[in-house]
Amino acid sequence: MNKIARKLVLSILTVVLTVIALGTTTFAWFTLTNTAQVQQFQAQIVADTGIEIAIGVPQPAEPNLGLNWVTTLTSAAVNQYISDAYGGAFRFQHVTSSDGRSFRTLGLDEFGEPITSQTTTSGILVLPIHFRSASSNQILWTGASLSSTEADWLVNQTFTDETGTLVTAGSNIPIDASDSMRISVYGNLNTLPDPNVAFTYEKAAGGRNVLGQSGDLRGAETFVGSGVYVGANGAMNYYYSSTATLPGGIDTVSLVPTLTSMVSNPLVLDMSSGNSATAGQEYYGTVNVRVWIEGWDANAYNSILDRIINASLVFEGFYTAP
Repeated sequence: MNKIARKLVLSILTVVLTVIALGTTTFAWFTLTNTAQVQQFQAQIVADTGIEIAIGVPQPAEPNLGLNWVTTLTSAAVNQYISDAYGGAFRFQHVTSSDGRSFRTLGLDEFGEPITSQTTTSGILVLPIHFRSASSNQILWTGASLSSTEADWLVNQTFTDETGTLVTAGSNIPIDASDSMRISVYGNLNTLPDPNVAFTYEKAAGGRNVLGQSGDLRGAETFVGSGVYVGANGAMNYYYSSTATLPGGIDTVSLVPTLTSMVSNPLVLDMSSGNSATAGQEYYGTVNVRVWIEGWDANAYNSILDRIINASLVFEGFYTAP
């Protein structure tokens, strides 16, 4: 960021997502047939003087049309967008992503066989956030958090949890539903380390939370040379303990690289110039915020159903001389 001439404004975008699930099921997220539903958002999105924000899908030729530009984006506006975009009832589904932009399903097909992977656009919450400014031409992602109140889960199967501890059936263990969630942000950039991968946040490891892992998640064999695997510690081993099988694709898991803090303040948007006629200000750009529950996460137990999850994001606006 050595090209930054000066910091002109501080634009704070804080989104509090309240997520609650609808019921329960027997196994890990891989087998869910019912899904988690987003209830009314408790959200306030605020921009300081110099930046205006909006949510929604604009007219392609003129971003100023069809958008309501404000300095404070209310809960009502966010909820209205979700209602308009998703027909009133958005539901999370069990999905996975290797880039934070495209997603695949996890679960069983109509015959009860594991799905190896099918692309999907369902079950991922996408929020298009627009920025315009007369003075700032870049947006940095400077803050993120995920949280949920821990609640006990009465375990119905003996299994090895994400910490490597053997948990016996009938035990209670505390579960934090936000441990398995991800937030990604993707906007137009002139330079990216990988132009196909979104910046993605997950909670830092600590307590019962472990970071998502790529690779072979089949875990240990039942005995050496058996060719029968019990699943990596956590949700995968719980799945095996419950079903005596492993989900399809478990040997080739590829998860998007994640940030566990915003210390690096990644640049997520280069706003284009010359937009006074179409967007009402010189600089304009859009980021897509995606929120999902990562089905391959070791903490992704079905017990996260009926839990409330809060998420927040902070963005800052800067000016960088061309």
